[in-house]
Amino acid sequence: MSDARTVLISANPRSGARSGLEVARALQAELERASFQVELLTDIDAFTDRAKELHAARSLRTVVSAGGDGTASLILSKIPSTIPVTLFPLGSENLLAKYFARDCELSRTVQAIETMRTVPLDLFRANGQLTLLVTSVGYDADVVRRVHENRRSHITRWAYRAAILKSLASYTWPLLEVEVKEQDGSWGRVGECHWLFAFNVPRYAAGIAIINDTPIDDGLIEVGMFEGGGLFQGMWNYGMVARGVHQQSKQWRQLRVSGVRVRQADLHRDKRTEKDNSKSPVVGYQIDGDWGGSLPLEIEFTGSKAQIVIDP
Repeated sequence: MSDARTVLISANPRSGARSGLEVARALQAELERASFQVELLTDIDAFTDRAKELHAARSLRTVVSAGGDGTASLILSKIPSTIPVTLFPLGSENLLAKYFARDCELSRTVQAIETMRTVPLDLFRANGQLTLLVTSVGYDADVVRRVHENRRSHITRWAYRAAILKSLASYTWPLLEVEVKEQDGSWGRVGECHWLFAFNVPRYAAGIAIINDTPIDDGLIEVGMFEGGGLFQGMWNYGMVARGVHQQSKQWRQLRVSGVRVRQADLHRDKRTEKDNSKSPVVGYQIDGDWGGSLPLEIEFTGSKAQIVIDP
């Protein structure tokens, strides 16, 4: 509600180079100086219950996601989509906040909450899990899997660099079969590929530009697919992505659809010998930079849109 004065902050204490809780408390103090009633919670279940209670009482102005992309995704998966969400980025990448040009400058955040200008953001689910930015299948998901399996503490860029080299040396680029959901609700097979991206918001880690732009409120998701398997073609495709020239490639295809299904092509039976091939690799997917699991994968629009608070 535009006249409500209660702000609820969900703080991730582990976000950022310094204590996320420390910075969130500084925001709380700044908001209270601006005559807001502010509550700060670190337990997501308590936060969810309180957000729903305040929203039902029509006294909640906005919730604040004080953390990274994972914090924002968790919050949006827990609360009604009609509650406005203010991003207060304290994570490592903060890709969603960067897209909306939000930062953790205290006075700007207070001004944004005072003004309450919002924009809608489509909400998609990948195998039941909310995806705000990008879900991908193939090589980069294998990199994410290696990083998370070997995680001991805070993830550094060196951990990703090491995983990139290991995956380049061993990933076999298995064949993927792809179906898409058209705007009329029908599903249809569109072919095969070896690497797939599905973008809700056109942002990817480390500043890499894979999709230049896509509407974030049209109920559609941008799908990009690379054809061509094997070590040489895979490394060539990866190099084109790193240089930002992949959209010029004949191996690249791009679609805008309301849903996508991906499964691993049936490689368990050798076409020449009709014998079982037990060495068929398992292909996985990543969701917003986190390991999601193994195929099959289905991504669909939830029918809901989040309300994201932006600068005036």
